[in-house]
Amino acid sequence: MAILLSALILSSCSFFPGEKNRDSDELAVNIVIEDNENLILSQNIFNTSYNNDVTLSLKTKEGYKITGCDYKDYSIKKTSDIYEITLFNVKYSTVVSIQTAKSDIQIKYELNSPTDEKTSQTFTEYPDATHIKLNTAIYSDDYFINGYTLAGWNTAPDQSGADICLGGRIGFDSGENSKVLYGSYVKWTDAALFTYEENNGFITITGYNPENINLIQEKKLVVPQKIGGKSVTYVSDNAFDGFKADIDVLVLPPCLKTVGKAAFKNCTFSEIILYDSLENVSDYSFEGCNNLRTLRINAATKPVYCGTYYATFPDKIDYLESIKKHFPDNRTLVLFSGSSTRFGYDSPMLEQAFQDIKVANMGVFAYTNAMPQMDLILSYMQEGDILLDSPEFDASRRQFCVLNKFDDKFFNLIEENYCLMEKLDLRNYTGVFSAFNEYLLVRRGMEKRSYDLSPSDYDENFNKIAQKSYNAHGDYILFRPNATDDAPVFDLPVDYLVSAFPESYVDSLNRQAQKFTDKGITFLFTYAPRNIQAISSESTYEKRMELDNYFKESLSFPVISDIEDSLYEGRYLFETDNHLSTEGAQIRTKRIIEELKPFLD
Repeated sequence: MAILLSALILSSCSFFPGEKNRDSDELAVNIVIEDNENLILSQNIFNTSYNNDVTLSLKTKEGYKITGCDYKDYSIKKTSDIYEITLFNVKYSTVVSIQTAKSDIQIKYELNSPTDEKTSQTFTEYPDATHIKLNTAIYSDDYFINGYTLAGWNTAPDQSGADICLGGRIGFDSGENSKVLYGSYVKWTDAALFTYEENNGFITITGYNPENINLIQEKKLVVPQKIGGKSVTYVSDNAFDGFKADIDVLVLPPCLKTVGKAAFKNCTFSEIILYDSLENVSDYSFEGCNNLRTLRINAATKPVYCGTYYATFPDKIDYLESIKKHFPDNRTLVLFSGSSTRFGYDSPMLEQAFQDIKVANMGVFAYTNAMPQMDLILSYMQEGDILLDSPEFDASRRQFCVLNKFDDKFFNLIEENYCLMEKLDLRNYTGVFSAFNEYLLVRRGMEKRSYDLSPSDYDENFNKIAQKSYNAHGDYILFRPNATDDAPVFDLPVDYLVSAFPESYVDSLNRQAQKFTDKGITFLFTYAPRNIQAISSESTYEKRMELDNYFKESLSFPVISDIEDSLYEGRYLFETDNHLSTEGAQIRTKRIIEELKPFLD
């Protein structure tokens, strides 16, 4: 049983230690918060009953954060400016000391009205320095200005600086501990353009008035947040089908819930700005929008994947970007595939072997399309760099970039920095909006978290740990003992057969590799590790040799390894059939070093 106690609301209850609650037989227990000048408390005594879990909602003074407490068994979670501290199994009255510290970093926001310079709003957030780049504020109705939609943040008051999506990340220079960001507002398109109807106090846009197309300004179609004081929540099927106005940008409001089928069919815009508060959208909503290149997603809801392995992807991108900033003369070796890469390398060992190389481990999750991940990685690499790819054969269609179709898991990867989406050209992919819709549906009922959570503070199963689970390179470094035997963990044998990798697979990976070689980047192939007992019975030694020769002859880039070297005795795997133990990762890295020498020395 858990009880929520707010430190911000006065309580009329008055229990005393050891006294029975007069309305029940439960023994009353008092929790006393020790005086702390950095906390905002309306009371410091809270009441519960014997053996309950108790959650305290606490707020700090501006510029301070809660770092912990002295209760023996507790958890702490931050949402917005509220800290929730859960004390587990409270049996006796106790005094609890809440530990606070001054925040090292601040981001100040200035929201100036586009129509009245004297009207402005400012607020400051104090993010924890848990990432290389830090997240900005998400959308709130507090930022609403009638007639305008907040479309992003900008580093300059005249909007000439860097443009950042809401919730997106921003970097701090060495020694810098504060930033000022300015609201970037866009003016609503005049309501006279639209036809609409009211349903239960909300507005549904049903179409447009062709004679009023001249009301569009700056080639932006900005769907209003409100019409007649009521929120716009729905754009009907076919509402803008046949819309002939020359527009570059479509802006959808944060209150919008549904974009109907063919709602913007055949429209000419090249960019869409929307919010993750949307609930229903699909590829059919923008059918025939062949000019569409850029999607901006503004965060209007709290993240749910923070602290998980999905959230390592933006952290790894930040690290890859930082290498180019701090070591411009060094080549970068990028390690890529799925989770077998997270668990499969010792990057410091690689850097020690190759002194002029900086290593970034970009492996996260194999069961989402590798193509958009690799395209993002490519945008942070330069001539002379090296990418070492090790596709996981149990997810071969995704790992060999056979399809250009998006899936919802990709959005899990970029949730902590939606700005990454803007670096992808949507014309190169399919299924983007339907995948986004699935992502929104899955996360809707999940627990909301804070951007301040770092995956390195949790193990693979999201258990809080004392030591770091990831190093700066992106390797999973939590100690992983060898297995007690060689048996496979799962009964999911994988085919190591030529027939499992048709010519279309090879052609797809060759095309993806060409994007890198065209930029002067060396693209190399090695095999992902796997328990040798977790392959199919048909995958005999002779068949494996046939597959090895097939790849070496068919792939347009070097295969640096022999297939047999990737098959390990099960004792060197950890909890799955392709995650290496700590010793296994060291064995593999030593072998990879020798295989890389002809290409890196």
